[in-house]
Amino acid sequence: MSKRSRIRKAHLPWVLSAFALLLTTVSAAAEASAEQVHRGPVDPKEAEVFADSFFERPDVKKLNVPGAAIVIVKDGKIILEKGYGLADIEKNIPVDPKSTVFRVGSISKAVTASAVMQLVENHQIELNKDINTYMGSIRTISRFSEPVTMEHLLTHSAGFDFTEPNLRDVSFDLSKSADLKDYVAKNMPTVVRKPGESYNYDNFASMLQGYIVQNVTGTPFHRYMDENIFAPLGMANSGFIMTPDIRSRLATGYDPHGKAYPPYTTIPTELPQGGLFSTADDMSKFMLAHLNSGTYDGKRILEEQTTKDMHRIHLSLNSKFPVMGYGFDMSGKSSFNGQTVIGKGGNIHGYSSRIWLLPEQNTGVFIAANAITNLRDVWFDAFMDHYFPAEAEQFAPWKPTRAELAKFAGLYSQLRTKTTLTQVTATPDGKLTVEDSVFGKHVLTQVDDLLFKDEDGKLLAFQANMDGSIGYLQYRYELSTSKKLEIPQPFSDVSEQSPYASSIEYLQLLGFLEGKSDGTWGAAKPITRGEFADLAVKSLFMLPSKEPVVFKDVKNHPAAAAVQTLYELGIVNGRPGAAFQQDRAITRQEAAAILSRMMQLQGVEPMDAKLAGATDAWAVDSVKLVVALGLYGPEAIQNASGAINYNSRQSMLRQEAAIMFAKALQL
Repeated sequence: MSKRSRIRKAHLPWVLSAFALLLTTVSAAAEASAEQVHRGPVDPKEAEVFADSFFERPDVKKLNVPGAAIVIVKDGKIILEKGYGLADIEKNIPVDPKSTVFRVGSISKAVTASAVMQLVENHQIELNKDINTYMGSIRTISRFSEPVTMEHLLTHSAGFDFTEPNLRDVSFDLSKSADLKDYVAKNMPTVVRKPGESYNYDNFASMLQGYIVQNVTGTPFHRYMDENIFAPLGMANSGFIMTPDIRSRLATGYDPHGKAYPPYTTIPTELPQGGLFSTADDMSKFMLAHLNSGTYDGKRILEEQTTKDMHRIHLSLNSKFPVMGYGFDMSGKSSFNGQTVIGKGGNIHGYSSRIWLLPEQNTGVFIAANAITNLRDVWFDAFMDHYFPAEAEQFAPWKPTRAELAKFAGLYSQLRTKTTLTQVTATPDGKLTVEDSVFGKHVLTQVDDLLFKDEDGKLLAFQANMDGSIGYLQYRYELSTSKKLEIPQPFSDVSEQSPYASSIEYLQLLGFLEGKSDGTWGAAKPITRGEFADLAVKSLFMLPSKEPVVFKDVKNHPAAAAVQTLYELGIVNGRPGAAFQQDRAITRQEAAAILSRMMQLQGVEPMDAKLAGATDAWAVDSVKLVVALGLYGPEAIQNASGAINYNSRQSMLRQEAAIMFAKALQL
């Protein structure tokens, strides 16, 4: 194996309040019959015993989630709704499932999709028509002749290059307001993969759904939702706008360190893909409507056939590997125990939640917590194992040859988290090894055409191109597929022996670096401030700003959008009309300042480090953070006392910038 091959492989980088359980509760749990378990949650008392027992589990308590609310529905009624822990620690306010409001994040997507389907029923939208038909003056930007349709938006298969919120899309200034139409117009991504070809969890696609609802009906999105979803269902505590009443009952969100988030607003203010406020009780009504053919308490929001259509599979990699319905997804397959389950999860600053529907069992489950946590997944695992236990699906292993498996081998990059690279290798004994930095290394056996199973019983599905070659895979991360990469030709001026080679190759694989026509890159040359800004914005994986650049000397420069993006994020400073000096070589301490501000925006705390050599006072804290995280190469020298001479005032070379960004991305 060559050194470069080895290099590629190396890339494969509640506080719950205690509730004492009564002896009678424990006894009741022990007396639950096997027949009852298999029938699902039908006895409210038994369901409460199960839930109370769950929240008393040591592993659940160790999650340190301040509070949570749950609701279980079945056969048209609420079986259990209950709150656990605190909605506000400082004020000692307990969670109340009827009145405590949570931000439910991306569960909003299923609610917004329901509104879209109302318009489909009313013949105001056609699922397979070009979405440009419904967007007024706004137009999609695409590299393909095939149009993006509403079905592509509903199944997250539009092929957009930028699908995630921007760092600037949360504001703690509650007086700030941003219009949905204006946001969509300024942030329209480009279609870079053929529509319908690949799955990638897509926040922007769901935002577009909300905008289209607004544009087609001529009604502000939040008002349409109030009048056509929430009012008919009696969801009086739900909405897409943080009214004074919602704010007064909103659970305090907490960060991973237990620190309370201040109240915040989103940009745009109406956020179709993630801005819903709701209670557990209100979400029970939404679930009951979907499970009861579109009606709740005599009020209909959708026709029966429409709910069936939303719940069935519209996108899959394999018949045994379903991916998306309309607005609902099938992630968490290992918890399904052979049942048909659709759902939607939500994570937003300080809150996490999930909704699951089991249409064939007429059962729904919802949980919300005021912290980002995997409590929801632990809860559903326990719920399914208790009420719907099942043997793992059995597959007859295939016995392919190594040659037959060769087409699967290669390096794959996740479409959503592009820095996650997966290496697939065919073994001599007819199996595949699959390795990445998140899930480690696993051995998989083929069990069906394009389908493999690992030692833990988890499935991996490949997706073939029209010519039969392999284009994508989906494995343990179920929110996007991973695209098979074409390995770029190494730059001719970067030797395999260079300590910077693996970092440069990594950024090449991510599409960050472009060589010259002669095959060189200029690794040993100084990197300019403009070039560094461009790398910085690429590493944020966000759409560059389309606003006019504030710096007078950057206008019409290739780095203008990147520089303006960093300015809007507060990463670079300057007065409007001042000069940025984009063509001047950036110093190492200037580079450290930009990168440290980027990392702090993403929650990295300041760090201390022992420095040697000269660093300007304004840059000391930034250099300390970069040094503490090891974001440098052999050009930084450690002395006998352990201090690092970062060579702060020297110009940064392109290869030094490459190792800085590669290491930061792999963190």
